[in-house]
Amino acid sequence: MKHIELIELIYKHRDLIDDAFKGEKIKHLPSELIDDVAVFQKVAKQYELSDSYTQFANAMLKRVDANYTFGDYNEEIKLLMKRKSDFLISGEKEILQRIKELVRILYKKIEQRDILINARVNDIVNDNELSIELIIKDARDVNERIEELIEAHAENIKVLGKELRGLDEELDEMLVDIGLDMLPFSENIHLYIKRLSDFILRTEKRKLQNKKISSLFNKISKEADYELKALLLSNHQIYMHTVKERKTGLVKHVPSKMELKKTSFLNLLSCTLKIKKTERRAIVDRPYQVSKTSELKAIRLELIQQDALRDKPQDLYSYILGHAELDKFKEDKLDKSYAFKVYLTVVQNNRENIVLMDEKYNNNNIKVAKWI
Repeated sequence: MKHIELIELIYKHRDLIDDAFKGEKIKHLPSELIDDVAVFQKVAKQYELSDSYTQFANAMLKRVDANYTFGDYNEEIKLLMKRKSDFLISGEKEILQRIKELVRILYKKIEQRDILINARVNDIVNDNELSIELIIKDARDVNERIEELIEAHAENIKVLGKELRGLDEELDEMLVDIGLDMLPFSENIHLYIKRLSDFILRTEKRKLQNKKISSLFNKISKEADYELKALLLSNHQIYMHTVKERKTGLVKHVPSKMELKKTSFLNLLSCTLKIKKTERRAIVDRPYQVSKTSELKAIRLELIQQDALRDKPQDLYSYILGHAELDKFKEDKLDKSYAFKVYLTVVQNNRENIVLMDEKYNNNNIKVAKWI
């Protein structure tokens, strides 16, 4: 079967496949979806979408299954190092070609993993159907897995950025391009951890509040409301529509006409809630109101790039952070954030003029980029 025929077959049975993707049970299934292509598979006497098709659909839709495990790709790294040893011994171009193909495959997997982690984090943060306990558990599990991936990701960058260098000029150019493209992935991993940590903290607080509300509800439903009754009985004249104890029985207290008057009501309310009186100010009519001017701040990227081309800095990020264009953001303490964004943009736009120093980071924990 050709690829175009596969597309036509899926389109022909699109409604049936979509129903199965939504979780509906499929009774009558065309044989061509089982025999010709493995779109469906039989599980416990029922037909379900095959894992390969489900993974394909989720990848295209940028979705991720709750049971998906994010890979560290240690096996791919081991295979790359083995291929490197084989090439150094034999020098065969076929092995070099396999190394290049493995590098492309590894980069695609790392990029796809970043997309899936982002999708999984979004699913957890936006899920309102699961119980709080399960949401917190999922968030912690994913957070722990991402923390484990930090070391593996650093090892991936080390192999792609250093260990495979020098085998071939074309391979070196590919590794430089891939190394630049992987810079945002390194930042994203830390952002995912921070986002999940903040979400877990907020959800834990919400869980505690719900527990207190549930406890209060249970007390009231079981008529174990002694504290509430004690509060109401302590001053029944202020807490209206409550009761007062007498020898003849409990008497309900309702507000009198005097208490319903505006002045009396405000006095009672202020005694209870301790409301601070505010001064009344006359409203001044104005024919128009002058709008406040707002200052728009922008970075002249071309100027920074021209200065960098002239000065050829040995540490591009530090150079950008100290540039006059970033001074306007220091007052709001946003200079480092904008400096990093400019750093990524300049590196992407000037790959032929920039070399990333292996395992060398500046004081801001940013990889040193040298202008050549």
